[in-house]
Amino acid sequence: MAAVQLLPLPPAAPPQPRRGKPGCWNTPPAPPKVCHYWKSGRCSRNPCRFLHTDAPYPAPPIAAVNTRSNTWVNPSCVAANSDGKGRAPPVQPAKRQVEAPPETPAKRRCGGGAWCVGDGFCGVARLKGHAKAVTGFALPEGSDKLFSGSLDGTVRAWDCSTGQCVRVEEMQEGEVHKLIAMGPWVLAGVRGAVKAIHPGTGKELWLRGPASQITAMLAEDEDHLFAGAEDGAVFMWRMNQEQQSFDEVAALTGHYKAVVSLAQGKGALYSGSTDGSIRVWDLDTHRCIYSFAGHSSAVTALLCWERFLLSSSDDGTVKVWQWKPDHDDLDLEVHYTHKEDERVVSMDGTYDADEKPVLLVSRGDGVVRVYDLPSLKKRGDILCDDEVRTISVRSRGVVFTGDASGEVRVVKWTSLSDAAESYLAMA
Repeated sequence: MAAVQLLPLPPAAPPQPRRGKPGCWNTPPAPPKVCHYWKSGRCSRNPCRFLHTDAPYPAPPIAAVNTRSNTWVNPSCVAANSDGKGRAPPVQPAKRQVEAPPETPAKRRCGGGAWCVGDGFCGVARLKGHAKAVTGFALPEGSDKLFSGSLDGTVRAWDCSTGQCVRVEEMQEGEVHKLIAMGPWVLAGVRGAVKAIHPGTGKELWLRGPASQITAMLAEDEDHLFAGAEDGAVFMWRMNQEQQSFDEVAALTGHYKAVVSLAQGKGALYSGSTDGSIRVWDLDTHRCIYSFAGHSSAVTALLCWERFLLSSSDDGTVKVWQWKPDHDDLDLEVHYTHKEDERVVSMDGTYDADEKPVLLVSRGDGVVRVYDLPSLKKRGDILCDDEVRTISVRSRGVVFTGDASGEVRVVKWTSLSDAAESYLAMA
């Protein structure tokens, strides 16, 4: 097994949105500095220590990255900077006000080449190997591997030091429709069950109960696992820490079609269906306490952020739902509707390198659009060869995307503050 370079972790982000916090792919070397005065036609220095030409950006990676400069470090492996549960301590970084550089006429393209366009993020690697759509990622605690699941019926393990695929697990049950991590476990959603694999010990468990294909999975805490099924049921398991097993708790029924999205927040579980409906479940009584028609088509993703619930849909919209202040806590109303000119395939939220919340929206044309929150102002695009079926922001500071062609792409957040400081130092 390749050794993993342990790098210091950046400060942790506040506890929202519910998924993903910033972190640690190493930044690629900065391009040579260009003379600020030359760009404005006023440089009189001869010789000048800065370039009098546009700075070339590094060539885009066209395959898995093999250099140490792009090493990803699983934060759960760095015990010295964790609280014992694989999470960095919540230290708020000091902010420095820096004047932003003037905007340039052309949109900046990052070092990842033409497939990353925008500010504050950069392409790092493209991992190829799956023959069909990638459906999920898992980053288990204590492992230096990234796991990806696919409709080709395999789970691949990628070395985080080299970007190389080091193992391919053939799933006898066929297509893997969902893949997530829960603590040290890798969980694969297949037909009629959830298969739990412990990479460290090799132990395998079968979570039976569903009678149809698993179409959604969620594990927001260390205790509960939720799985939505094609027949409309949602299954709930509780993690037995002593025996390292999963105990079935309840089966939540009410949806008439497949459950394809799940979210947890405010003491409740939210489930979205292909019929456009959203249901709210009380986690203590396991009963549906609220249901409504959220969209005119399938609810492709759900996300709890602060006092809002965000939902995306095949109908091309992202809706922001707000809990009514003068009503029951779980009474929701539409606060804002954002429209895309393509169907929305998936969605997730995280924080960038400057601790600012961002939303990633995957469109049917292969574009993952990056927006600032709460303004929903466009920041840039991640351009993929096919529609992105799954987005993972579980690793600190890194985004993993998996598209319908089977390709995995790795994107790193970069600091806008650092870029502004470099610009001012150059002038």
